Amino acid sequence: MAMTGHLAGRLMTNAVLVTSALCFGLVGCASKATQQDSDPLGLDPQDSPAALYVEMAEEYYNRGQTEVAFRRAQQAIEADKNYPKAHVWLAFMYEEMGKPDLAATHYERAVKLAPNNSDVLYAFGAYQCRQKRYTEADVYFKKALDNPLYSTPWVAMTNAGTCASSAGDAVKAEGYYRAAVAANPGFGPALVKLAEIELKRGNMQGAKLYLDRYFEPTTLRTPATAREALATAVTTERALGNRARAAEYEKALRANFPDASETREL
Repeated sequence: MAMTGHLAGRLMTNAVLVTSALCFGLVGCASKATQQDSDPLGLDPQDSPAALYVEMAEEYYNRGQTEVAFRRAQQAIEADKNYPKAHVWLAFMYEEMGKPDLAATHYERAVKLAPNNSDVLYAFGAYQCRQKRYTEADVYFKKALDNPLYSTPWVAMTNAGTCASSAGDAVKAEGYYRAAVAANPGFGPALVKLAEIELKRGNMQGAKLYLDRYFEPTTLRTPATAREALATAVTTERALGNRARAAEYEKALRANFPDASETREL
């Protein structure tokens, strides 16, 4: 990959495409079902008055307006208490507010309403992982991935890998990351994780291969993974003796993330 002076700006190009997906998987869903999810494929309810409030909650949350997002999530429940993703959003907001018991109540309600919906199952799995209940989390990740119509399985695979890593199962984690890249070769978060694994093994060329793929213009990235990728790239290119390349990655890291721990460590 040829590096250019526009690397720093290009890093953030596709960040918005996957940010909400990495929160808890509410991306790319539109289909028919009844209020109660009896469909074996877990299709979403359609024409619910709560859907608009859920979209607004997501939008406000992504803007950093947490209080407004919480109000919209509450309005979604008031509009349709049987809309599963309204419960997911309210659960997530309660979790953000440090109220895990209330969060659990709404996550469990969402799963009861939509036991086959991959987005809902993934959201609950991500919650279980954040609560350090790793075995339970993996069960729900796998249930989410069992659905052949799941629109973003690579997101669940990547987060399942990170959860497995937190549980100390490096082999399972790598398997999930590789599955994510196989499902979507341009999914940045999984590429970064594989690069970090190769770096720890001392396989600098292997790490560089994944990093070069990460910095392709079409790769889906998030701010957090861009920071990780740049820091890993600096270390990798230095180890390979590519000083000019390492310097450009370092410059991009300092420009985009001046206050990050990785930047301070440099």
